[in-house]
Amino acid sequence: SGGEGRGEGEPISVSHSSTLTSAALITVTWIGAITAVFAALIAVAQTDIKRILAYSTVSQLGYMMMGLGVGGVAVGMFHLITHAFFKALLFLGSGSVIHGCHEEQDIRKMGGLRKLMPVTFATYCVGMLALAGVPLFSGFWSKDEILHAAYGWEFSKLPFLLGLFGALLTAFYMTRQVCYVFFGDYRSAGSPGRSASTAPTAHESFHPSPAVGHAADEAVGAPHESPRVMTVPLLILAGFALLLGFVGTPAWPWFQSYLTGHHESVTWWGVLLLMLVSTGVVLAGIGIAAVIYGLLPPDSPEEKDVLERWQPALFAVLRDKFYVDELYEATVVRLNAGFSRFAHWLDTMVLDTLVIAVSYLVLGVSWVSRLIDEYVINPGFNEGCERLRAGGGFFSKLQNGQVQDYLRVLALALTVFLLLLTWGCSQ
Repeated sequence: SGGEGRGEGEPISVSHSSTLTSAALITVTWIGAITAVFAALIAVAQTDIKRILAYSTVSQLGYMMMGLGVGGVAVGMFHLITHAFFKALLFLGSGSVIHGCHEEQDIRKMGGLRKLMPVTFATYCVGMLALAGVPLFSGFWSKDEILHAAYGWEFSKLPFLLGLFGALLTAFYMTRQVCYVFFGDYRSAGSPGRSASTAPTAHESFHPSPAVGHAADEAVGAPHESPRVMTVPLLILAGFALLLGFVGTPAWPWFQSYLTGHHESVTWWGVLLLMLVSTGVVLAGIGIAAVIYGLLPPDSPEEKDVLERWQPALFAVLRDKFYVDELYEATVVRLNAGFSRFAHWLDTMVLDTLVIAVSYLVLGVSWVSRLIDEYVINPGFNEGCERLRAGGGFFSKLQNGQVQDYLRVLALALTVFLLLLTWGCSQ
């Protein structure tokens, strides 16, 4: 169609839209890949149960952007949909843990909750496995599609390698969180002086002594399973986290076909090889974290993390989020504060002075206007009005309504007229 209507020797017009689109998608891909690894590294060293999931969400958003850049809308949207369910499951599960531990969010003060909160533990593990990308869970299918698209990206293989490294980190920090929260011994009972050795058992938690009762159970901070209003949604979300990914498998890519309108053929040996590689990476992350935090669990909340004992400097960098907050404080916040001080000085010293000067100028003009009005305009106007009033008074005497006066004036005027005529004729 490009040759129709074009004369021989006429140059072909080339649109730059594809070039611009490629540049935009390349930028999106790199930002997504870097974000996925950056946020995952930060999550490795966090101790707040919700903060770990929050940075995990940022990391998964990076995966979505990378999938959008390397594979299109369907790839990124598929991971968005699956992630919505298993991350909702994890956040609701963390809320159940916080509720069961009496508003405690520090994973270092938890432990052994798999016996005390069995439903929360089972559903949380489903969400963790889906987020980590373990085979057959929903996150496995959507994550692998992103990795498959990244592997076939024509510009670079580095986003694919970053995606694999991010998958390793995701499996590692989620296993670390699960080990801290659900395995080992309960490290804090919420009351001073109570050690891990005297932590309540599952039987004590669900069946307190009648003499002690529920009030005593709350006083020592014994963890407990959440009510059905929280556990039933956990079970529903766990079902979606397990089964939802099957609508986008390479064998039945219904979701992708629904969004794009067509089904792309795949190379099965390449897909299977990539699945084996990603599965090996995920299992390696789970295994490393399980060995570190399963065999070397902390005995008390005050004990340092294993990674912190091994690499304190690196752990501090990750725990402090690569000092992004400090950098933001030193740059953006300080610049904004300096600009605010400048604006305050400009407002108080320059603008206020200018306003005062203008007000005095207006006041001076008003005084001059008053002087002119009182000593120039008013006297002249009053004098003119007085003369008009006097003239009007004089003429008003002529109009007094007396017929005799009118006749006298007429007689006098007639006499003067006759005298004028007489004098004129004699001349």
